[in-house]
Amino acid sequence: MNYKKLFFNSICIFLLCFIIHFTYSSIPSFFTSIFAPVNESIAEHVKMLFSAGIVFSIISYFFLKDNNLFLTSYIRSMLLIILLLIFYLPIYYLFGENMTLTLIILFITIFLTEVILSFIPLKKEYKTLNILGLFLIIINYILFTTFTYNPPKIDLFFDHENNKYGIDILNNRTS
Repeated sequence: MNYKKLFFNSICIFLLCFIIHFTYSSIPSFFTSIFAPVNESIAEHVKMLFSAGIVFSIISYFFLKDNNLFLTSYIRSMLLIILLLIFYLPIYYLFGENMTLTLIILFITIFLTEVILSFIPLKKEYKTLNILGLFLIIINYILFTTFTYNPPKIDLFFDHENNKYGIDILNNRTS
């Protein structure tokens, strides 16, 4: 296991999260709302992490010439989401929002994802699975977009900082 590569990949994904985090506030549009968080809810940040995994996989694909771009992208992005929710949610609900702790958990999540991904044999060309990966990525973005513009009224989608759900500023919380 090449820890330097895993650490480098983790730093790149971590930095992509920062870029994607501020994309919608810098360039507000329907297009950027598909990939970037539109508020400070946990669900919108899951979308950010998913997008960072996809972008990194695409960049990595062109530089490393690996096979299975979409399959690798989807597996990386879903591992990022699953691990983040496993580590972050219990701490968030016990102690509340702490930016330093959140960033540490984010980096650990990214690093663990890269470690797990290094054990998954994706070097062969799996055409059917690769196409399935693309299909699943598209479905995820359809769901992310749907939930951005019409979020369920549950805590995961609520922006506690701005007291709203989703993208609509008039969509205030009703208790």
